[in-house]
Amino acid sequence: MKMKFLIIFLFTAASIFSQDWKFSGQIQARTEVDGRDFSNSTYALTFASLRTRLGVEKTIFDKVTFFAQIQDSRIFGQEMNTLASIDNIDLHQGYARLDDLFEIPWSLQVGRFEVSYGTERFIGAVGWNYIGRSFDGARLKIKSIDLDLFALTHSDTVKYISNAVPSLYAGEFRTSNTYSIYGLWKKQVFNPQHALDIFGYYEINRNKSNGVDSDIRRGTVGLSYYHTGYIVSSIIEGAYQFGKLGTIDHNAYLISAQLNTTFKPIITGIGIDIVSGTKPGSDKSKSFSQTFGTNHKFYGYMDYFINIPVNTGGLGLNDFYYNLSYQATESLFAQFMIHHFMANQKALSGESIYGQEIDLTVRYDFVKGTAISWGGSIFIPRNLMKANFSTPFVAKEDTGFWTYLMLTANF
Repeated sequence: MKMKFLIIFLFTAASIFSQDWKFSGQIQARTEVDGRDFSNSTYALTFASLRTRLGVEKTIFDKVTFFAQIQDSRIFGQEMNTLASIDNIDLHQGYARLDDLFEIPWSLQVGRFEVSYGTERFIGAVGWNYIGRSFDGARLKIKSIDLDLFALTHSDTVKYISNAVPSLYAGEFRTSNTYSIYGLWKKQVFNPQHALDIFGYYEINRNKSNGVDSDIRRGTVGLSYYHTGYIVSSIIEGAYQFGKLGTIDHNAYLISAQLNTTFKPIITGIGIDIVSGTKPGSDKSKSFSQTFGTNHKFYGYMDYFINIPVNTGGLGLNDFYYNLSYQATESLFAQFMIHHFMANQKALSGESIYGQEIDLTVRYDFVKGTAISWGGSIFIPRNLMKANFSTPFVAKEDTGFWTYLMLTANF
């Protein structure tokens, strides 16, 4: 109810002072047919999702910007009744930004906002998802050197204390389990052909499962290099992780390289991603974690590997891929991709090949800001993927498939 009053207030105020307010909105509707279980004896599942966003922005004295964006995210039919409703409206973004802080080219952003850097391999907004990612926190941008410093909250299960009662501060109740991320991202553009991102962030979850050590104390440092040439373009990315997961030492790495031609309307390219994994039985963690990346963009559109290292069982991932895209007209685009997925470390069974995925995507830009997209994918499972999905009673060894149709409209 409070959120509804906030919406009414924002848009009433905006209508009164419309010449100074900016509006934004989005509808993303997608239907999916899901046959990713590698079993042709079962019916394919069907889902339809809807994401609706409304935003309003106001800038005062060219130095203070307020932005609020509300969002409704739903799967069709989740109300379970056509006469029922769900309290599903949330604040996706809501922040204040102060520009030219202290009369120097700094800007300070505080509140709830999306965080997206570079290719989104390490930190991204996950725009494909019907909810999308946003963080609570603060970000300081030093414009003169294109450097961002940020402090973000991932989660916190400790309830806010409004009344300081002694019992709330006794014993184990004093333990904080706030999961925070502190980091920096530096952009460096050398010229139109060469650019570099340098970044680092530290994660700490103050929850102590064993009563002594924080569950996560993990740092990540890395860089992304971008080259745009007259014939080919390339992106090379690498990162190293270090720290502890509970009492276990953590050391992991990620290496990625892609090479694409720049001749239009046909562009073709190859790439490789190596995400380190942990050898079964090891007493150390070597599984690189991409907790905040938009992994849908990289490891196949069927989303078998969006939660790394969980989806690989800690074995890591080696992805070899080829892509071919065709810009038929200004409004019609098609892309074909094929991936060969392997585990970075062999499983106890000795298996290391997940399989091959083939993705075909077509996008039609109806008008500016509005597009219709279709995608179809198949996954040919090999022994490691078959073993992961099969049960003692049901062997799952058939080709997996998935397709979708999506409308995205922005204003």
